[in-house]
Amino acid sequence: MKLINCPVCGTRCSADVEKCPECGFEIKEYFTEKEQVKPKKKGIVALVVGIVLLTLVTLLVICFTTQKKISNLSHPETAESLDELFPSSESTTEIIPVTTSDNTGIDVSGVYSGDDHEILVLNSDGLAYYYCVSIEFTELQCPWYVKDGNVYIDFSRLHCTVVAKADENELLFKSGSANWNTELFTRLDVEPEQYLTKALSTHDQNASLNYDGTLTYILDGITYTLPKSFVDMEDDFDTMEDTSAFIDQDVQSNYLSSVVFKKVNGSYLDATSSKEAITTFISGFYNDITVSDCTAIEVAGHKGYLCEISGYLNNGFNRLENYEITGFVVLFYNETTSNNNFIMMVQSSNRDIDNTNTFGEILKSAH
Repeated sequence: MKLINCPVCGTRCSADVEKCPECGFEIKEYFTEKEQVKPKKKGIVALVVGIVLLTLVTLLVICFTTQKKISNLSHPETAESLDELFPSSESTTEIIPVTTSDNTGIDVSGVYSGDDHEILVLNSDGLAYYYCVSIEFTELQCPWYVKDGNVYIDFSRLHCTVVAKADENELLFKSGSANWNTELFTRLDVEPEQYLTKALSTHDQNASLNYDGTLTYILDGITYTLPKSFVDMEDDFDTMEDTSAFIDQDVQSNYLSSVVFKKVNGSYLDATSSKEAITTFISGFYNDITVSDCTAIEVAGHKGYLCEISGYLNNGFNRLENYEITGFVVLFYNETTSNNNFIMMVQSSNRDIDNTNTFGEILKSAH
């Protein structure tokens, strides 16, 4: 027989009795109700334990997230690769076989003098060399060929093809482009080698013109290669050690693209301060400018940022004033020299010629 103590008077009695024999307390009813309450207490305890566990999990998640944010602050965002920002474009230019003579039997290979004393070399390897009095329009290694009794030369810097009737003594070159004025070339009794070995220079003290027609430019110890279409125009930047500008212009299509390099004393800037510095930099060139948020990149191993920009040409661009432009500005810190380097690459928005990928190739060439 199970014995219990009365909760009121403490008398020892059987657990089966209805009331306490000493004080009359309803013992059976009391213990019956107590047994019914126990499961509820277990449910409450389980609920409390669940809440505690949920709270602990939440705290762990918050701690992990906070730690991740702290880690991100300690390690700047991963830079976008130049290949992702500027995918290399495959050339779609038609490749024309080198044909320096046809069934007419006329051999036009040789050296010619133009109306304004320019020298045109039609080399037997199918490459033409146009030495202009104004050095910025000198064309090197331009494809030339003979077809149906006509001589064709593809000029990359002038964005046009010129054509003349094949003749051993005189070539009158014409073009449908406003970039070329009809010009007569008279053959000289000299060998092409006399001109193909000439040393070429540009106006800019930090740039050089290569025999393949490209431009090499060095700023702040970093070397860049610009394609043949870009010209080193004679301008105020030529004698400056910290600034240079190069132009690609198609007069006929009113198209203009340019690359401007500049270095200044500085320090590493974050995305926000880089955007502010870029905005200040381009405000001297363009009106009504818009600058996007900056993307982290690397140029020649140096960390920096790239922003997309848009605006309108100011009065420094004469007849192209108020033309809409779009492009990019890159700002990076050169740890070796403690200089900030700006590279601004823009083009008129009519997109008759799209140099977007060309700009990317200039950045990729940096070393």
